[in-house]
Amino acid sequence: MPEENAHRRQAEHNETFLAAWDLATSPYLDWAVTAVFYAALHYIRALAARHHFTNVSSYADMDRLFERVAVFRRRHDLYADYRQLKDDPRAARYECRRFVPAEVAGLRDEELRRIRSFVLGELGTAA
Repeated sequence: MPEENAHRRQAEHNETFLAAWDLATSPYLDWAVTAVFYAALHYIRALAARHHFTNVSSYADMDRLFERVAVFRRRHDLYADYRQLKDDPRAARYECRRFVPAEVAGLRDEELRRIRSFVLGELGTAA
């Protein structure tokens, strides 16, 4: 697994990609939801790397992080945010779920913001 800084940079990169879209007019909101998820995923992986948890090669391994790594257990509500962000892109891919701009903005401004804030706080960097 890449190092902490590489994951943090990738999370920021994914957020920059998301910010390039005009959610109000984009026909690709399914991809916007996916970008939100991958930003969150890389923030979480950055914190996992900080705690030397490197055996993360599947989504199941990611789910187990929330049980195995003490810093994640302290914030059990974080798992609910992660699962929401994980499940919505899957629904877009496999169930052809459509999103409206307000839903995408909500995922970005609520679940992703909470994950980013928590992770960056734990890493000791500005949120």
